[in-house]
Amino acid sequence: MAEHHYLIVANGDWPSIESLRSLTESSSKIIACDGAAEQCIEQKIPFDVVIGDMDSLSEGFKSQLNQRNDVQFIVQEGQQENDLVKAMKWAIEDGAQHIDVVGVEGGEIDHQFAAILALCEVKFSARIHTTKSTVELIEKSGYYNASIPKGSTFSLFAVGEVKGLSVSGCKWNLENKSMHPGTLGLHNVVTENCLEIQYTSGLLLLFLNR
Repeated sequence: MAEHHYLIVANGDWPSIESLRSLTESSSKIIACDGAAEQCIEQKIPFDVVIGDMDSLSEGFKSQLNQRNDVQFIVQEGQQENDLVKAMKWAIEDGAQHIDVVGVEGGEIDHQFAAILALCEVKFSARIHTTKSTVELIEKSGYYNASIPKGSTFSLFAVGEVKGLSVSGCKWNLENKSMHPGTLGLHNVVTENCLEIQYTSGLLLLFLNR
């Protein structure tokens, strides 16, 4: 178990139960977003905190949770942020040093898109795990990964303008380029022992396929 390593479980489709259990075992605290608490209980996934506006939970279930001494029940009713952003901000205030997120798939596409943009709203060491990939905001310090198998595919997407972008270790390298929102960074392939990504300004999302 990694100290200050938090897992946020959202109320959508989860990756495989094996992947999820691996994440729970490596997390020091597990946060269920609103209705995800019911999924956790059904799948026997432990959790320490329930957070959100609680509009997805029945009154009976909320009463049960309030009676549990091993679960923090945190109601945040504001509509300016979705439950994932609320959970991420709470985790950071609670001392998290890294956050993993599951359960953002399924449902309406705008909600899925908003979950990914939450990585840009709350700029932190965080990674979303989907059924087929991971998504993370590349930190300004750069990205260096020597554990990705050759042949793995990935995509880079700019949120706004990204400047000074250099990418090496892949089929289509870049050197000090600018990237704007669009399809330029779609579907690249790792060809070397280390994938390296650097940029000087902007927001850059990495989608790494399993």
